[in-house]
Amino acid sequence: MRRRHKIFANDRERGLMKKSHFRPGKSPADLAAVVHAELRRRASKIPALDVLTALFECLYFASLKTEEAESIKIHVAYIDPRNPDPSPPKRCCQDRWTHIAFKHPVTMTVSNLVKIAKASDPRSSSFAVYADETGRLSVWGLIDQGNRYYEFINYESDAGPDRPGIFQASIEGIGHIVTYIGYDKLAELKVNTLVRNARDVLRGGPVSDKLDIGIRAYLDTVEKQLPKNLRDSFPDWVAGLSDEWTSSICRLLLRVQNYHHGGTILITGDSSFSGLRIKHRIEYPRLSTALARRALFRIQESNASDEIFEEYIEKDSEDIPVELYFDESINSGDYEDGNSEVEGAIWFISLLTRVDGLVLMNPSLEVKGFGVEITFSDEPPSIFMARDRRAKDKHLRKLDYERFGTRHRSVMRYCSKISNSVGFVISQDGDVRVMTQVRGKLVVWENLRLQLHDFIRQAKVRKKIVSEKE
Repeated sequence: MRRRHKIFANDRERGLMKKSHFRPGKSPADLAAVVHAELRRRASKIPALDVLTALFECLYFASLKTEEAESIKIHVAYIDPRNPDPSPPKRCCQDRWTHIAFKHPVTMTVSNLVKIAKASDPRSSSFAVYADETGRLSVWGLIDQGNRYYEFINYESDAGPDRPGIFQASIEGIGHIVTYIGYDKLAELKVNTLVRNARDVLRGGPVSDKLDIGIRAYLDTVEKQLPKNLRDSFPDWVAGLSDEWTSSICRLLLRVQNYHHGGTILITGDSSFSGLRIKHRIEYPRLSTALARRALFRIQESNASDEIFEEYIEKDSEDIPVELYFDESINSGDYEDGNSEVEGAIWFISLLTRVDGLVLMNPSLEVKGFGVEITFSDEPPSIFMARDRRAKDKHLRKLDYERFGTRHRSVMRYCSKISNSVGFVISQDGDVRVMTQVRGKLVVWENLRLQLHDFIRQAKVRKKIVSEKE
């Protein structure tokens, strides 16, 4: 049997973990078992279970430490140093990742990991780790150019790179370890809870149904503004444009989450705003209008590009009409400007959440105010946690209203009164919950899918992972 390398300062740390930290909850060993089972299903050469357990224990205990008064956040990739890039592409992009080996590998212990953590940032680089024949783990190098991956999963880029290593793992917060294989998120350990399946409530189920009124208004706006000759093709764009609209909410929630300040966004169809005291009333429709403008530019650019290819390039024509070339170029530039406008609008709205009170939006994603206070005082008669995105009765679990903080309880009071409202609450620790009425019951969801990890297959309607091996 392979020997697991000792990663703790002493046996007392190991004993504390076994005796108190994870009883009755889950531990890094449980996370290791999930990853090991998935690797066995996918890969031929995989690390032993005890190696995975040692790795995740090391990451877990490192997450409890600080360096220069800052919490530890790192990304690691499990890569064989003897063959770090087993399937390189025929044509490498200039900004593809590379590995940078240490002359002397660093033994993977909690203290060593904490000391070198500042040399990396999950947004741009990661550590390469591997276990030798005895099961001894070491950090043998760094991987650069992580920016492309980070931008892609957060909807800031239309294409993403291949990922290095057999699997990857990240320290996302205190006691919070997330594991991946490529773009698939496998599981995450949150202190003593193992989360296997994030819920994609924004793309199906009651929450999606409540938001659908905004999507339909957006699609109607785009279709009406299209030139008449392009309207027949509009049905082909509906799925992709709907996903882009939904993705803008994901991007907004991710932005607020990254502030680690906490915040609340309330989307309501009640134009009277009863039960709300709006301290700072504003009219900010720019996200809504920017999404529609960007969609128009995208459709027009794609139509011109397709016509150039089908009518001229495929037919080996010597000439391309100047007007058609200009049409493609101008709309392509306008589309890039539209991306920037949407990004700026999301930044603007996200910053409003840092003021005490909630940000108020209508179903079209137009901001109506911030610093908003909920004045309803009646507690909801009952609250349920949904364990599936459709909130089927058999998957509902009753919750105690008093277990939640002030921010959550106030949104619960509002959503239990106003049936066509959807409330998003982002905690300081990064947890995001959404709530709305379902069949007369107030239902709450947590563990939401926000990044592209979890629905790459569905996201192909609007994005593609770059196949650099073509």
